[in-house]
Amino acid sequence: GVRLGDGEEIHAPVVVNVAGPGSSHINDLAGVVDEMTIKTRPLRQEVAHVPAPTGFDFERRGMIVSDSDIAIYVRPEHGNNILIGSEDPSCDEHVWTENDTNYEREFTDQWDTQVLRYGQRVPSLGIPSQTRGVVDLYDASTDWIPIYDKSSLQGFYMACGTSGNQYKNAPIAGKMMAALIDYCEAGTNHDKTPLTYRMPYTDRSINVGFYSRKRLINEESSFSVVG
Repeated sequence: GVRLGDGEEIHAPVVVNVAGPGSSHINDLAGVVDEMTIKTRPLRQEVAHVPAPTGFDFERRGMIVSDSDIAIYVRPEHGNNILIGSEDPSCDEHVWTENDTNYEREFTDQWDTQVLRYGQRVPSLGIPSQTRGVVDLYDASTDWIPIYDKSSLQGFYMACGTSGNQYKNAPIAGKMMAALIDYCEAGTNHDKTPLTYRMPYTDRSINVGFYSRKRLINEESSFSVVG
């Protein structure tokens, strides 16, 4: 179970760390970090929010685009606006934070950089004088691939390190985690005999050991939000 800061105890046979950018702190509290080769930490991100070019209905006709040549991604937003994020190229400084609560929430020059990059693709894009958007955190893992796994503490599981690239995988990740918990709680050693999970819609199988906390760093990763 869990003991809260005020001393309240919540008893449960299974606890899952889904604390997002706070996941590393929770793992530290649980005392499960030492055996992990893949760890997580919070990474500050800026996403710009700008109006679509005059005369174009980007909200209805625009699409989600990942453009690795200029290292940004975009998607439509309500009110005929565009969200512009970074694909984390090496020229964009990674701003790691000590925790998930104490970090700079104001925009920096990174906002301008991302908007100007998209302006290379859309010359008619207007660049507002007032910055709008989101400043928040990724829960980034060592190789930017998530951890969906058990831990060294009986009954404590992890679904973390999603690194900004798992935002549409939540439903299937939840089903996979439920299957993993059943598998481990039934007494099977997932570390030695990883669960094979059958995807319900694609009817394909996945080795859940790929997401192990004890895996080798995946050198084929993009080491970015692309995954």
